[in-house]
Parts: sequence; C-alpha cells; structure tokens
Amino acid sequence: MPNNNEEILQGNQPGLQRYLSPLGAWALAFGCAVGWGAFVMPGSLFLPVAGPMGTALAMLIGAALMGIIGANYYHMMQRYPDAGGAFTYTKKELGYDHGFLSAWFLMLAYISVLWANATALSLLGRRLFQNTLQFGFHYTILNYEVYLGEAIVVMAALVLFALVCMGGGKLAGRMQIILAVILFAGICICFGSVVAKYGNNLQHFAPAFSPKYSPLVGTLGIVAVTPWAFVGFESISHSAGEFRFSVKKAFSVMAVAVICAALAYIMTTVLAASVLPDHNHTTWYSYVNDLDFMFGIKKLPTFFAASSLMGEKGLFLIGITVLAAIFTGILGNYVAASRLLYAMAEDRMLPGWFGRLNDKGVPRNAILFILLFSLFIPFLGRTAVAWIVDVTTIGATIVYGYVSYTAYRCACREGNIKIRITGMTGTVVAILFSAYLFLPHSETESSLSVESYAIFVIWSVLGSLMFLVLLRNDREARLGKATQVWLWLVFLITFASTIWIRQEFKNAADAALESINLFNITNLRTYGVVMNFNQWQESRDFFHSEISGRLGSELNRDIALMFFMTVVVMLILFMVFRLILDREQKTEGKKMEAERSTRAKSTFLSNMSHDIRTPMNAIIGYTMLARKEKDLSPKAAEYLTKIETSSQHLLALINDVLDMSRIESGKIELEPKKTNIVKTMDEVRDMFLTQMETKGLHYTVTAVDVTNRTVMCDVSRLNRILLNMISNAFKFTPQGGNISVTLHQTGADGETGFYTLSVKDTGIGMSPEFAARVFEAYERERTETVANIQGTGLGMAITKSLVDLMGGTIDVVTEKGKGTEFIIRLGFPLAEDEPETEAVEDNKAPTLQADFSNKRLLLVEDNAINREIAQMILMELGFKVETAEDGEVGKEKVAVSSPGYYDGVLMDIQMPVMNGYEATKAIRALPNPELARIPIIAMTANVFAEDIQHVKDVGMDGHVAKPINIPDLVATLRKCLK
Repeated sequence: MPNNNEEILQGNQPGLQRYLSPLGAWALAFGCAVGWGAFVMPGSLFLPVAGPMGTALAMLIGAALMGIIGANYYHMMQRYPDAGGAFTYTKKELGYDHGFLSAWFLMLAYISVLWANATALSLLGRRLFQNTLQFGFHYTILNYEVYLGEAIVVMAALVLFALVCMGGGKLAGRMQIILAVILFAGICICFGSVVAKYGNNLQHFAPAFSPKYSPLVGTLGIVAVTPWAFVGFESISHSAGEFRFSVKKAFSVMAVAVICAALAYIMTTVLAASVLPDHNHTTWYSYVNDLDFMFGIKKLPTFFAASSLMGEKGLFLIGITVLAAIFTGILGNYVAASRLLYAMAEDRMLPGWFGRLNDKGVPRNAILFILLFSLFIPFLGRTAVAWIVDVTTIGATIVYGYVSYTAYRCACREGNIKIRITGMTGTVVAILFSAYLFLPHSETESSLSVESYAIFVIWSVLGSLMFLVLLRNDREARLGKATQVWLWLVFLITFASTIWIRQEFKNAADAALESINLFNITNLRTYGVVMNFNQWQESRDFFHSEISGRLGSELNRDIALMFFMTVVVMLILFMVFRLILDREQKTEGKKMEAERSTRAKSTFLSNMSHDIRTPMNAIIGYTMLARKEKDLSPKAAEYLTKIETSSQHLLALINDVLDMSRIESGKIELEPKKTNIVKTMDEVRDMFLTQMETKGLHYTVTAVDVTNRTVMCDVSRLNRILLNMISNAFKFTPQGGNISVTLHQTGADGETGFYTLSVKDTGIGMSPEFAARVFEAYERERTETVANIQGTGLGMAITKSLVDLMGGTIDVVTEKGKGTEFIIRLGFPLAEDEPETEAVEDNKAPTLQADFSNKRLLLVEDNAINREIAQMILMELGFKVETAEDGEVGKEKVAVSSPGYYDGVLMDIQMPVMNGYEATKAIRALPNPELARIPIIAMTANVFAEDIQHVKDVGMDGHVAKPINIPDLVATLRKCLK
C-alpha cells in the first residue's frame, strides 16, 4: 500500500483513458455540486429558514465539513486510485455487503440529481418562454402538468449529453470546463451587479437572519442540507483512473470546487435577497413568504433580481448561467454514475455488459443504460423528481459516513493521527446529519416530506431485492458476510415506514380538523353567529390543540411502543440468526477441513498405491521369471512359491485397504450396465470350483425362481460382493464341509426386480459378540482357529459398504461350531433379455492362444527394473520390444518411425520430463494421421477408477495395472492390437 511520501499516479484500470486535467477535475466536481437548485433554493429554502447571513454561515460551515469529508476521500483515493470511489473504498475495507449498500445509495444520488437538472429545463422554459414549449398532449400528475413539448426538450438534452459522454473523455471534459467556467462567471457577474448597486449597504439585506426561526436553529437547518448542496464534489473519485495528474493534487481540486460551490450558493442567496417585487413588500422576508402568490420570473427571486438589476441582458445572463448549471449537472452526473457502474461491472457485481468500453475508452453501455433508464422521467412530472431528490440528501450522507469510517479504519491501521481525526469527525457528522434529516421536526423546513420517506423505503426494498439476486449468483462467496449491515437497513426501513405512516396520519388528521372547523362555522352561521377572522383562528387552534394534540400524543406513544417492540423482535431474530450462522460456519469449517483431509488422504493413498505397486511389480515379476529358470532345486522352488503367495496376499491387503478408504471417502460410484445375473452366478461357480474340489468341500451354486434374468447392475461390484463372501466361507469351512450359494428372485414390481442372495457354509461359525461387529473394518475374531487363517478384516466391511451403495441390506445368521449364512437383499432395475450366445474365445488360457510373433511394441517406462521385467514378459509372449525411458523419448521415437513400424505403445504414467498423459496427447497430435492413431495402452500403478477414466479421456486405448497380471495383459493386448 502506498504511503504519503510516494508520488501516486492514476489507477490501474488500463481500459479507461487518461484525459482529466486538474482544471477538468475541478469542472467535474464543481459542476456536479452546483446545479439548478442553486438558483431555486435561495428563495424556497435558504432565505425562509436562515436568511442571507444564516445561509452564508451555513454554507461556510458546510464547506468546512465537506472539506473534512474531502480529506477522507483524498486519503482513500491515494490507497485505491481506481474507478468506483466510495464503492471501491467500502468493499476493500468493510466487505462487499457494505460496498453494495454504499453504491446503491450513491447511484440514487447521482441519477436523481441528473434527473432534477434535466427536468429543470421544463421549469426554465416556463419562466423564460411562458407556454412556448407547452404543446402536444398533456396531463396532470401529482399536481404538475406534463406537456409533450417539454418532455421532448428534456429527452433531447439527455440524449445529447449521453452522446457527448460516449464521444470520449476529452470531448466531455472540455465541454464540462467551458460550462463550469460560464456557470461560475455568470454567478459572479450577477453578484457583482448587486455589489455595484448596493455597495456596503448591508441594511438593504435586513433582516440578516430569518425571523421565522432563531439564528442558531435556522443556520443549523441549512447546514443539515449541505450534503445535498455539495453532493457531486466527490465525483472525481470515480474518475481517479482517468487523471492526467498525480492523485496528490486531488484534495486541492476538491477543496477549490467546494469553496467555489459555497461561494456560488452564498452569491445566489444574496442575489435573491437584493431586489423586491413591489412597494407592498418591504423586506426580502415578506417577498419569499409570498412566492406562492407570485407569477412569472417573480416566482424565482434570482431571475427577478438579475432582470431588475441588469435588464434584458441580466435575464439573458442568468438564463445562460442556469443552462450552464443544468448542463454541467447532467454531464457531470452521467460521468460519475457511468464510472460507478463500470467499477461494479469490473468487480463482477453487475453483468460484464456494463463494463464494456468503446474505442474512446468510455463505458458506453453504462451511459446507454442511464440514458434509457432516464428517458421516461420527463413523463413523471417534476413533483416526483423533487421527492426523489430529497432522498438524495440521506443517500449522500450515508455514503459520506461510509467513506469517513473507511478512512478512519485505514488510518488506524497505518497510525495516521490526522486522518483518524478527520475520519472519526466525518463519521460522527454523517450520523448527526442523517438523524436530523430522518427525524420529523417542526423547527425548520429541512426535514423530509412524507413522500420522501416512502421513496426511501421503496429504494431500500429494491436494494434488498437486488442484493438477493446478486447473492444467489455469488459464485465467489463474497456477499452475505456482514449481517449487521442488513439488520441496520431493516431498522431504517422499519423506522422510515413508521414515520411515513405517522406523517400520513397527521396530514389526514389535519385535513379532518379543517373540515370539522368549517362545518362548525357553517352551522353557527345558520343560527346567526358570525365569527371574525381572529375568532375563527382561535376556534381552529382550539380544535387543533385538543384533538390533534391528544390524538398525536396517543399516536406517538403507540407508534413508539410498536417501534420498540419491532426493534426488540429484530434484535432477537438477529441474535438467533447469528447463532444459526455461527453454527453453520463452524459446520462448514468442519466440512471444509474434512474435505481437505479427504483430498490429502486421497492424494496419499494414490501415491502410496503407486509407490507400493511399483516394487511389488518387481517382486512378483522377478519371482515369476525365477520360477521359469531351469535346474531349480526343490527348496528354491518352494521358497519362490512362498514368496509369490506372500506377495499376492500383500497385494490383496493393499487393495482392501485402498478400497475401504475410497469407500469411506465416497470415491466409489456405481456403473450399472445390462447384466445376466444368472450367468454371473455361473461364472462365480466356475471361478471357485477347482479350489473347492482341491480342499474337499461340497460346493453348489443355484438360481431359484429367477424369472427376470437381465438387470441393470454394476457387475464388477456384484462380483466383488460374491467373491468376498465365498472366499470368507472357503477360508473358515474345514475339509468335508458344505458351501451353498443361492440366488432367489422374491418378486418384481414391473420396473424393479427383487432378489435374495445367500452364501451358507458349515464352517466354524462366529460368537454372537463378534457377529454384532462383523461388518466393521479391521475386525477379526480372536480365536486359536482364526489366528492361523490369513486376512485383513476388511472383506465383510467392504461387502457391507457395497451393498449399502446398491441400496440393499445384508444380514448374518451364525452359530459357533455350526456355520454361518450371509443373506443379501437387493433390488435391480429390469432390462430386456438378450439371446445368449456361446463364447467364441476361451479366456482360460489366453497365453496359449495368443500369437504375437510378428508384433513390435514400444515400451515407455522410466523405472529400469520394471522396464526389464515388462520387456522379458513381452518377449516371452513373442513381441519384439523397443524401450524408451520417458514420455519425451517415447513420443520422439513414434514421431520419427514409419507408419506400421510399431504395432502399439505400452505407456507408463508417472515419468520425468514428460508423463504418460502428456506423451499420449503429443502422439495424438502428430501431423501423420496413421502415427497419431497408433494403439497406446497404459501400464501403470495408478489403478483407481478416476485414473482409468483419465486414461480414456486423454486418448489411450487400454489400461493394464501393475503388478502385471499376465492374463489381463494378454487380453488387453489382443483387444487393442487386433
């Protein structure tokens, strides 16, 4: 993060063009802050509430407070010199929830000010040109007459300045500078005409403060609306990525813009108070109190004063100045709002469409969206826009509070005392502003209207819905982490709704009181009682104090009680929600930890499987080769046989451990395919028949009442279940015993067949205690008989897991010394029976039937021992074998060979330089199609299901597991090389 001594240049967003000079940045900040309101508010708000002196003091105080907030903006701009302004600072320091909320209210501020300035064109036309623009259809909405002609002018202005913005930053920047200079110069000239006429005659502007309120109350009332008066001075923070100057100059630019804005408001207020309409009005106070009864330009004191002081030239000057104010407001807020949308799109908080730039480096789509969203505004009338603008003050205050708090947090982290003070001061000021504006009061006219409360509620609810949409599409889990911000928003919505209802009720009560008073006066007249004005006023005030006072106190008490209970319920719900969220986060944390552990375990098992199988391949391979040597002594042959038996037992143990671990981690999935279940039983019978006869066991496999032979099942898993249970029975049944395997179909429901599979023996049986835990992993009964029988204690645990995976059940019936019966109940989807065909090939002795004498293989294997073993086995099978020590060498040998020279490639997977997957992809990408299609068979210690699938995915034709099983190897070679 940069420090205060570094020369910090503009942001890091390469798409935005650097066009803003210091003068252009000033014009943007000043133009956004001073608009149509600077010429209307002096007569409608500033003078009635505070008077000329109170307004001047309020603006100076407001400028100082904005300077403090500007210092906080400047501090954050240095840290994050990108587009986005408050949105960027808030999301970086407080998280995306706060960032979205600040952006939502800031967007309302910019767009509503843009609307206010655009629709002011119709008001300006009415004042200067009377009814010239009032043509076409018209209607009344909210007591405001809307005319098609005026709407066309407003829409034309919106389109024109949207096109200017799309035309590039330089064009927009130059126009903003020209308009801002005209605006400030025009105000100064008008003020100069006042000074020229009245000089030092301050008595002309008496009273200095509004008689309606005390000087302190009136001044603070205007100070409270300074966020509205100055909103936009911070707009350059959204264009920090477009500066052609050091960000270090940004504070000076904002400070000059705020000072100029304050002077502009003071000068227009003095201008409004300088001229009186006629001799009946002796002070500016009487004039502004009668504005509702004025017509033409007299209804706007600033226009009337300019016209009176300078004649037609003054009216023309004030008209040009106001047009400049309107146009800078439209153009500046287009720029600020579009950069905010661009920043949100760049951060994937909005669709990427909003962030697309044109060839001028301007977010054209964002500007286009604002334009389309604004074109309907002229048809809503000016009244609705005024209500929306009222909410802007609160929105701007919330955003200023956010920026100040983020600056405070950042300063605390950096140990910057100065910014800690300005940050905390700005935060407190924003809270006080919000509270003053939010709470209804009768001391000044600066509190919100009833309709503005409703608009705040509606905008907040829309923001909540928008957040919900973003939350549902939040793939990066950035949102929903700051529940307190949404609790606070719900609190504000509830509070605003309560005040809204209260104010509506109060207005309805006042209207009812007026009707009651009028009714009483009318009835009194029928009895000859006529009241003068003072008597009528006294009667009206009595009714109001008695009814409205008592009703108001009861209403306030009930609303306060309701609000208090609502807040209590909200707090309780929040606490419950936090407890649930904390619990879910802990659960999620445990889940993530378990997933990490599972991934680590899977990686370990995969590596262990490979690393153990590699030397096992050497042990089993050399043992097999050694047994084929001539002149072996009987003792040596016996030793080799025992080595081979132990090796196979060790391999079985490894396979069982790995299978159990994969089952526990959920890595095994069923792969159902069409299977003749009776034929599967026959194959199992043939597989064990020789072993059973050798041991002297009576062994039967039968299928009873099986009417639906063809089903959809994972035949390899079913075989594993049968092999485990029959092997178990074989080991624990003594010579002369019986083992019976029975398949019985118990029914079918049209789509599913239900089967019972039983494996029963007359072996040693189990104790009831061990039978209860026979399906647990690594369990073996500790008896003298069992101790002499090899086993891992995993066979039945694996069987139980596979049965569960198939959706079946397994039970055991056993008695010590008499035998055991395992009963499995399964349901399989039925499939259509296929005609049985006799096997064409006999797979019992594939090595005898395979003739590979004219075949040449390329063996790619990095381990020298495994390479030697595989080469010897392949040569015994009749192959000519060439070798390569890694994938790169293997790929090159294939690439330089002529088509047909190699019949196939046996490819190891884990190799240095280039692994088997990469080598296969490289071979498949060879330009010679015949070489690219050469059969490639993986011969690897990577034997998991996902490994076999990966082999297929990269384009290999087969898979042979290590340690090498010769029948499997031959079968795979025959299949792939035919």
